[in-house]
Amino acid sequence: MTIANLSKRLEKIEAARHVGAPKGLVSFVPLTDEEEADAKRNWRQWVADGRAKLQWGCIVIPAPKLTVEEWVAETTKYRGEPVH
Repeated sequence: MTIANLSKRLEKIEAARHVGAPKGLVSFVPLTDEEEADAKRNWRQWVADGRAKLQWGCIVIPAPKLTVEEWVAETTKYRGEPVH
């Protein structure tokens, strides 16, 4: 691998990176208008705090992770099994 090859690879990676403000917001939890505006305005802080991620040039606010019991309760209706 030469320096020229490494430089080309680095240029390709850098060109694919998103630069600037995010182009949108995707949230898997309900947000108030104020929270949405704050997430857009202070997206770097939301990412640093772990409340959001930056993916595909968009702010993504994931749903909270479910415990095993919560997941079973949520998915039981799809399996036709009774809830204990």
